[in-house]
Amino acid sequence: MVKYKNYIRASLVMLAIFISYQWLSYFLAGEAGRVRRFVLQGKRAIESKNIFRCSDMISLNYKDKYGNERSSLIYATKEGFSYYLKIFINIEEISIELSESKKEATAKITALVIGQPKDKIAEKIMEGDKGKFQLKLIKEDDKWKLSEIEFFERVTIMGHEVS
Repeated sequence: MVKYKNYIRASLVMLAIFISYQWLSYFLAGEAGRVRRFVLQGKRAIESKNIFRCSDMISLNYKDKYGNERSSLIYATKEGFSYYLKIFINIEEISIELSESKKEATAKITALVIGQPKDKIAEKIMEGDKGKFQLKLIKEDDKWKLSEIEFFERVTIMGHEVS
């Protein structure tokens, strides 16, 4: 019985350390850390094909140079999730720039994105240096939201060129 109490104590101590670390890293990381966390949460939401989480991350005022608004981006994301059986994203580099007011941010990302369509072998959507894109974020209700996305290279999604 004493043996199990030691394991339980050790587990509780490790849990307390983990929670403290998460709490401190959230408050001490600053806005750049929060933007990085937002990008990584978006990556996980896309890989798990969670359309609700993805739509929650998009600003109500979303508008990009390709003519998309929030509703069309959510629709395109939903279509992409139904087209691809699996989606893998490897973020190679994130460069974050904050505005002076810390209400707007730009995240320049280099990533490898691979999608496996339901009826075909895996295809590269974005790759390394050719996989550069930029996210413009704004802070709404104390949370970061996607306000615009811009691709720097041609991207093929679901067999169609996007940019």
